[in-house]
Amino acid sequence: MLKAQVSLYPVHQMEVNNLRGLSAQFLDEHALDYDLQPRHTSIDTVISGEEDEVWTALRHLLQANLQVGHDVVMVTTITHWDGAEKA
Repeated sequence: MLKAQVSLYPVHQMEVNNLRGLSAQFLDEHALDYDLQPRHTSIDTVISGEEDEVWTALRHLLQANLQVGHDVVMVTTITHWDGAEKA
């Protein structure tokens, strides 16, 4: 499994709520576990799931914004995660 901490920032004066993706619907469609944290200047979340689903969701997130002309910065930290808690 992969766990990815994702932050999405608008490059210009665009409102954060105009950004595409990282909605609960988007994340549910990609079958990912998530912790969505909208902020005033960015959208932040931690997503986790099977490797292919996480990589696909990250690519779709960036493409969804580029296709509508949004200039964004996407900062992502990825961790390989087996899902098991260590004692």
